[in-house]
Amino acid sequence: MRTIRILFIVYICFLQGLFAQNIPNPVLPGVADAGVIKYAGKYYIGGVGTNGSFYVSDDLVHWEGPVHVFSMDNNWKQSPGVGDNQIHANDMMYLNGKFHLYWSVNYWGRDKHAVHIAHAESDRILGPYIEPDKENWMDNRIDPKVFKDDDGRLYMYMVRFTDGNTIWVRPMQDAATFSGDPVCLFASLPGTWERMDNQVAEGPWVWKYRNRYYMMYNANHTGPEWGNYQLGIAEAGSPLSFNNGNKYAYPVLLSNQTGLEETYVDLLRYGPDYHPLFSYTVDTPAGNWKEISYNDTGWKKGKGGFIAREIKGSTSRRTGTLWNTPAIYLRKTFFADKDSVGNLALRVTHEGDTKVYLNGTCIYNKTGAGYRILNLGETQLQPLKTGENVLAVETTKGHSNNYIDVSLFDLKKEKADDILYTPGQPNVLRGPNGFEWWLVYMANKNREPRSQYINRIHFFDKTCYAEGITGKNTKGYHPVPTRPTFAKAVEDSRSWKEPWKLLETRPAEDYYFEVTLNATADAGIIAWWKNKDNWVKIGLDAATHTWYFKTSAAGKITKYSYSLPEDFPFQVDHSFIVERNGNKFRVRLDEIPAPGKAEFVIDIKERGIPGLFTEKGNATFHGIIYTIGWDEWDENINGWNITSAGNNFEVNPEGLKVTGKNELDALKGDKLLQYEYSLQITQPTEEGVAGIYAAYADKHNYVKVVFDYADKNLQAIEVRQGKEIKRKNYPLHGLRTHYADIKYTDFIEKGYVFSSPTWMNEIRLNRHAVDNNELFVENMFEKVSVEFKRNGKWHSFQNTQEEIAAHPGYNRLSFTPVKAEALRFINREADDLHTYLYKIQVNELWKESYNLRIVKKKDKILLFVDGKEIDVLNICLPESKVGLYSLGCTPVFNGILRYDLPEVE
Repeated sequence: MRTIRILFIVYICFLQGLFAQNIPNPVLPGVADAGVIKYAGKYYIGGVGTNGSFYVSDDLVHWEGPVHVFSMDNNWKQSPGVGDNQIHANDMMYLNGKFHLYWSVNYWGRDKHAVHIAHAESDRILGPYIEPDKENWMDNRIDPKVFKDDDGRLYMYMVRFTDGNTIWVRPMQDAATFSGDPVCLFASLPGTWERMDNQVAEGPWVWKYRNRYYMMYNANHTGPEWGNYQLGIAEAGSPLSFNNGNKYAYPVLLSNQTGLEETYVDLLRYGPDYHPLFSYTVDTPAGNWKEISYNDTGWKKGKGGFIAREIKGSTSRRTGTLWNTPAIYLRKTFFADKDSVGNLALRVTHEGDTKVYLNGTCIYNKTGAGYRILNLGETQLQPLKTGENVLAVETTKGHSNNYIDVSLFDLKKEKADDILYTPGQPNVLRGPNGFEWWLVYMANKNREPRSQYINRIHFFDKTCYAEGITGKNTKGYHPVPTRPTFAKAVEDSRSWKEPWKLLETRPAEDYYFEVTLNATADAGIIAWWKNKDNWVKIGLDAATHTWYFKTSAAGKITKYSYSLPEDFPFQVDHSFIVERNGNKFRVRLDEIPAPGKAEFVIDIKERGIPGLFTEKGNATFHGIIYTIGWDEWDENINGWNITSAGNNFEVNPEGLKVTGKNELDALKGDKLLQYEYSLQITQPTEEGVAGIYAAYADKHNYVKVVFDYADKNLQAIEVRQGKEIKRKNYPLHGLRTHYADIKYTDFIEKGYVFSSPTWMNEIRLNRHAVDNNELFVENMFEKVSVEFKRNGKWHSFQNTQEEIAAHPGYNRLSFTPVKAEALRFINREADDLHTYLYKIQVNELWKESYNLRIVKKKDKILLFVDGKEIDVLNICLPESKVGLYSLGCTPVFNGILRYDLPEVE
């Protein structure tokens, strides 16, 4: 890449920004309950809908295939109905030359015993896979996931049907053999988001990052008629210690309808009193049309204004467009100012054949079950008019049950997206560039068949955060996975003219380098290369059964060798991953820390290029990945250079802590034109400013983004030629949804613990009781008392005012702003055993800790706080470093990630 030299303060901006295409979810239609493995730079997926086949991808977006890799061939499946279409919930693992396939047989036909976990093996990723034990299944029930810890030990996580669907773990002796009894980890809990319908906890996926263990799992029923299937996370300190107490209190991925319902008022449900430009009349004319009362308890409940009950009639096969069963007819007349009311979005969810008419024009016609949102302001839906409008619905009984629900939302200037819901069967993997984390999962869109979706995973220091659920029409910045700075599929050493080869790429101070190699004798990777006398090599030596770390400093060679496990095989594929962070090198062999010593500090500061080498024999290198950047946390933070005088910092297990209140400027990294940069900033006092240099071209030209703790806002400051030319302030207050923390919650008391102490001035409670949605409470604050916790003590709020919120589904309690660590709600009456709450809304004014992320493009900087897009700054800067900044306070910076966003070719 050409180096940009600044001879004069002149910036040449490209006319167009380089924005990656938004994720085109779903990325793989018709595939569900699937497992994904990343191997040698490619991804392989298989599960329900693939019938023993795999699809293959380089980027998680474009999938080729299917390639058939496996057919069940055993003696324990007794029914002819147990075919390859019963291969569910795959999990794949590569270990010491063998590929292992685990799956669930989930056949509930004549053979009730065919609900088991099974295992097959292959020497190749694309099979064929063979079951080594044809007489026995491996274990009982469903959803296997095998996790390899940093010490090489294996654990299988699975689901059993003991308290509903529950998650268990079982240690393994090897990839095909258990070494102990199963251990129950947890079930779904009543009164939480996990038990909105059925008792289900399933689909576990476990991984380790930043010295913490994470399990993502599903809760609630998978059925789309419920729409409650959601993903949660438990975070633990060891593979066996996941439990109810270390679950996150909230779902990390859920239907996009939850946010819609929390933000906008369903006009059909709550009526005209809550919208000044909208009104309707109850209309009950003669004939088959019928207006349904929301309070009619004989009707099956829906979320919206129309609620249907069981319909008596035939359930025979369909005849024509309607079922041969009586229909019900619903009608509402409403008045609207088409030019002022905003975009009205009509949501229809149903189980039977359904038609929707607006002013006599059919705007929706669906045979069978369906879920859909219609934007009534769109051209094809012009029947919406100013004045009187008539909305009519005709629906019939569904195949298995009856459900009809219609809602109407005023989205103002927004446009309703597709209904995206029931995310499930998670897989969490490193992205193509080695730095990003990606979630691959199944989901539904508008009642279409389940398909595969992908979304980014972020870490706010060590707290996992998931973007999504998103579709191709979802608003905001949701780019496809970032590709590496350099990537190549295969290199064969036998074609080289030299015993070593360097990557044809840009040198850097910090980078991720990954290679899968297969060597006959002595070969490996060049972790850093300056010239022929200054380099670092890491290799495998078959003759001594070791791996080694070898350095050359001005021609003086030093070698460190470490023994490999006795069963470590040579002449099969092994992966090496080297992460260079300044003068620190971390080495991972087969995706876990290399045995003996996995971290080295070497006295080098120069940029370098990685490469490949052979000392003896031949070698083949697969999946070569090189990405400029670094990922650091806790005591691993390294390489920051202070450019200001009079201040300093220390690195400890909490991160990088500033030790004085004078101005701190600390810079790091290679100058890049495009990159992503994120970190967690914690500052407990109400003074000073702390933040980052989002782009630092030189001391006269930069963009700084800081939190102002006195004024409680975020500031973006642009400096050109030494002068501040623009400053933008962003208040960060707003309503946030919080879920009850089960550690401090039971059926009469609900506890809400904040991730960091939070300033607030308002609480909103849903007026629908959790344990009885028909119980609509006039003032929920009369049912429960509320207190806040600060410095370990509980306090009452001062200067309170209770009222109905702008959203009529909520009561609002306002009060003098307080700083709180937690909230608790207790039923006021001792004999009142109702469970009124499980999630609340809090108007957060400010917090002690925020995650700050920027994406620098050629001509733009995108700004995110706690995963939410705040602004897009139209700023052109050339290649830049990044930095840390503070003044008047002593913040802690942690979980610092920065990596290259290479230009699209």
